[in-house]
Amino acid sequence: MSLTFLAPLFLVGLLAVAVPIIVHLVNRERQNAVAFPSLMFLRRVPFRSVRRQRIRHWALFALRCLALILLALAFARPFFDRESQTANAAGGPRELVVLLDRSYSMGYGDRWSRATAAAERAIAGLSAADRATLVLFDHEATAAAGPTSDVALVRAALEEARPGAGATRYAPALSVAQQLMDRAERPRREVVVISDFQRAGWDGQELPRLAAPASLTTVDVGDSTTANTLVTGVDVTRDARDGVDRAVVAARLARKGQRPVPDARVTLELNGREIEAKRAALPASGATSVTFASVAVPEATTRGTVRVTSSDDKLAVDDVFHFVIARAQVVSVLIVESPGSPAGRTMFLPRALGIGDRPTFRVVQRRSDRVTAADVDDARVVILHGVGMPAGAVGDRIRALVRGGGGLIVALGENSSTRAWSGAAELIPGTVGEIIDRSAERGGSMGSLDRNHPALESFRGTRSGDFTSARYLRYRSLSPTATDAVLARFDDGSVALAERRVGEGSVLVFGSTFDGYWNDLPVQPVFLPLVQSLVRHAAGWTPQRPWETVGQVLALSDARRGEALVAVAPSGERTRWTEDDSLRSLPLREQGFYEIRDADAVAASRVVAVNPDPAESELGAFAPEELSRAVSPVGTVDATAAATTTLSLAERERRQTLWWYVLVVALLLLAAESLLSNRLSRSARLDVALAEGRMDHA
Repeated sequence: MSLTFLAPLFLVGLLAVAVPIIVHLVNRERQNAVAFPSLMFLRRVPFRSVRRQRIRHWALFALRCLALILLALAFARPFFDRESQTANAAGGPRELVVLLDRSYSMGYGDRWSRATAAAERAIAGLSAADRATLVLFDHEATAAAGPTSDVALVRAALEEARPGAGATRYAPALSVAQQLMDRAERPRREVVVISDFQRAGWDGQELPRLAAPASLTTVDVGDSTTANTLVTGVDVTRDARDGVDRAVVAARLARKGQRPVPDARVTLELNGREIEAKRAALPASGATSVTFASVAVPEATTRGTVRVTSSDDKLAVDDVFHFVIARAQVVSVLIVESPGSPAGRTMFLPRALGIGDRPTFRVVQRRSDRVTAADVDDARVVILHGVGMPAGAVGDRIRALVRGGGGLIVALGENSSTRAWSGAAELIPGTVGEIIDRSAERGGSMGSLDRNHPALESFRGTRSGDFTSARYLRYRSLSPTATDAVLARFDDGSVALAERRVGEGSVLVFGSTFDGYWNDLPVQPVFLPLVQSLVRHAAGWTPQRPWETVGQVLALSDARRGEALVAVAPSGERTRWTEDDSLRSLPLREQGFYEIRDADAVAASRVVAVNPDPAESELGAFAPEELSRAVSPVGTVDATAAATTTLSLAERERRQTLWWYVLVVALLLLAAESLLSNRLSRSARLDVALAEGRMDHA
């Protein structure tokens, strides 16, 4: 146990002890001079008297000195530091793992400075035989330094550490700590968790438990009361009227705290330029939205940012929200129909696709005897409606389109006989059979649907569409192989919809038609979403999200094979993939805009906006004791008691309040000094009076 001071600078006040010394040695009592008239005309002769200076009232001197010393000690805020005693209770070298939370909520106020100070105290007591590891964690955990006996390396890593943009997750950090403890060779093993203990970081699930003799210590740097203003999201509405692509941006704002914000400033930036600024009033612990005026957006990708500024906000990370307004996405569709088909027979398909907006479909219709290879080259999806596989160059281009990642949709009709597909058996999922006529029984219906398949997942909801209302008078039999996927069946068990993957693309076969002759599906409410969903799936189209979240992994599956790619993070860090890399995924760790481009290109082919997880902005915390009980070895002392060893100096001093007792004693000594001083003064005056009386009598 050692005596430590919270404000040692006040110990300079000990110099005030010199004051009573000077008073007692210099300020001597004056002698009363008695004038004799008979000597007034004599010559003045200088008289020197040397008297040894000494302290006459030792008790008064001691009281004054001791009171001043105690006053200086009280202002220096003393307390007893038991850390060294606790640390030395067990012998042998120590294995220390410091888990430092670097999630973005640690940037609130002065949390980060308090956290790094706690980490510094944890490693300050390491000896040459000890070993330490500094682990920085948010949604993932990384060993920044160690295991090492060189404290300088750990301290250097600590100085370079900064809060990131990730959310708090305790499981990865504790898993790393568990592995380090299992491999530790030192007899004393300790894990120190320094965090604000965000409630969102742990939902109560089972965590890795440390094995004895390891112990867990928690240091809470959170705040009892918090206030935060943030942007939770952005909604972008596209409007292409009058031939101009415009966008309306609406920002969603939230307020976390007991006080409202009457005048927050909200700004919209596009491509780094401020477009509009507005004022918004946010209620206490509530939300609101701000809608900006519509703006024209270029054909290229537009980078957008919404910022909110309020007076009492102490967390800057969630005050900024990035998003992307992507260029209009268009899927080209080529519909090939029979030469003898009436003009209006296939009107349902182009009309159903013509009103699509996510994405926009550009539809081209051709008769099978007039379709060209150039038509196929311009298409992403080919729909063969009631016809077989075209011969020659057109058929070859369709095969190449599918293998390269395009799509083929086949609607089996009168001219889709087995012989019509004999030359393209590798594309069709199974064998095309004869026509099944059910007009005598007023048609069949759809029996089952695989709503978990990506082509039909939009119908997964309970009220997403009634497929049983359509009546199918005629359809062709289809016998798929074991490797083909069956998406739907008619009520008699016949295959209604099947898929085969060919190369990078997909081939979908529908057993009936889309023209209303063999069925009444085109007049049913499910027709439009069904056709659009099938075309989107065949095209391999995925909507480009306006933003992603830190912690996610971006799959670059849509990137063309055989090309080198480069991804540039907001910080400038680059990630490269060669032509031979088959798995291309990008972990999103930073807030801002990522650029993805070909290795030899200058301009970005894709821009991805990334924002922090808004759940981290919920600054509510849980008790560190809960984590201690879930992680500490069974039978060990609760980490709550051990946490006092790494509390901050102010927290430890505040718990002991030793300065208060020192101050009380100092005040009592000053009161005693006053009483004694007054008593000595009265005694001195009495002695003088008696001396003068004796002289007058003489």
